[in-house]
Amino acid sequence: MAAVLCLMQAGCALLGSRSPEDVVRVRAQARWDALIAGKWEKAYEYATPGFRGSVDVFGFRSRVASPVKLKSAEVVSVDCKDTTCEVTMRIGLVPLQKGYPETTTDLTERWVQEGGAWWRFERY
Repeated sequence: MAAVLCLMQAGCALLGSRSPEDVVRVRAQARWDALIAGKWEKAYEYATPGFRGSVDVFGFRSRVASPVKLKSAEVVSVDCKDTTCEVTMRIGLVPLQKGYPETTTDLTERWVQEGGAWWRFERY
């Protein structure tokens, strides 16, 4: 019985130690899912603590609101070095102006580790 418990603990420890790429991939996807759903407050929570201390959620919303409808978001790649990750996202867009086709675009965003957690770096 003790051997089984030991193996179970070792397995749980392995599951708990995810790579920075895995952690950032999940957080980046969750942030974009919140933006697509119009949950500005939730998306705002992924910004660095310093940014959130300087820009309120209303300022954040005015920065990220755009003349297109966000339709989809998918993490394409995550490349981490030390305490910084570059994330490439593929974003599906629907222009609000008639006559323009639905499109996708890739964009790169930076995530930084601060206080043991990963945050989306927002420029001031």
